[in-house]
Amino acid sequence: MIDVRFLDVKQINQNGFEKLLSPYKSKFQDKDNNLTAVKIHPGEEGNSSYIPAPLVKHIVEALELPYRRSFLTDTTVLYGGRRMTAPDYVTLAYDHGFRMPDLPPFIVADGLTGTDEFPVKLPSHCTTTTARLASILARTDNAVMVSHFKGHLLAGFGGSIKHLGMGWAAKAGKLYQHSSVKPFVKSKKCTLCKACISVCGSSAIDTLEKTVQINEQRCTGCGECIQRCPTGAIGISWNQESLTFMNRMVEYALGASMATTIPVYVNFLINISPDCDCMRNEGPPLVKDIGVLASSDPVAIDQASLDLVTAASPLDDNAAAGFDKFLKIRPDRDGNEQLRIGEKIGLGKREYRLVTV
Repeated sequence: MIDVRFLDVKQINQNGFEKLLSPYKSKFQDKDNNLTAVKIHPGEEGNSSYIPAPLVKHIVEALELPYRRSFLTDTTVLYGGRRMTAPDYVTLAYDHGFRMPDLPPFIVADGLTGTDEFPVKLPSHCTTTTARLASILARTDNAVMVSHFKGHLLAGFGGSIKHLGMGWAAKAGKLYQHSSVKPFVKSKKCTLCKACISVCGSSAIDTLEKTVQINEQRCTGCGECIQRCPTGAIGISWNQESLTFMNRMVEYALGASMATTIPVYVNFLINISPDCDCMRNEGPPLVKDIGVLASSDPVAIDQASLDLVTAASPLDDNAAAGFDKFLKIRPDRDGNEQLRIGEKIGLGKREYRLVTV
């Protein structure tokens, strides 16, 4: 059975992280010339729930990662904002505290505009043949996955699996994963506020006389317009399209786990917001801060994260203790599908043993 190590929120300090990560430290010190990636999400501009830089520094120091052979990294995105190109993304990460000399350098993993790829052939039991991943993985010896566990528009929740599958994909891989998502406009609800247009990175939304219209040929399916619309005028057929998205995302996660050695996954269960760190308005926390988890298995750690959030007492009018908080928010997007698919294709195991440190 896989161990998932748990550090209580009251113990979040350097000493606590050293205890949490002690079983994994030796995995990064076998070869002096290894290049180690610390996969993070520095947060979108205006977002406040991403994992703060000082906590990432605790992980780097607890694992004793060699300063000149390690780097922080993430990939570019499909939608509008400061994460579409490497120069803007690097400055955003700097603005959010992810900078030298306190931390290793932040390097964008898929090149200047997200087109630098590393193809990884997937096993025959996957529906996806080849995962088009960030090119930096081709030269990365090992990696630490640092994920913020929270809600997600398309996947129900986002943790290590989502961070692996979506976070390591080059733009072509993101396009493939989202290609089943086809937003449409409910014209009677549209107020022509144009909030959707401001976040569309592919210029796929046109203005008509009384409403907007989404061009299917130009649309990448990133889903940002759905989240940004204040009146709920944009939707998709969730039952069909979100399941296809999840399946592709988890298969990409498997590809990323095959591309480099990942000795440890770290999930932060703090600021557990209903929406992703890529949102400017992620919403208030669903439960109180819980702590930090570490494991060698991405499925087990996400299962443990979900179980802990489910067991927690709610804030405000969220689902009661013992009920899935994310499923209440989006009842047609069951994040358990990620776990089921992940176990089925060999990404990891759902059964785990929780070890408090």
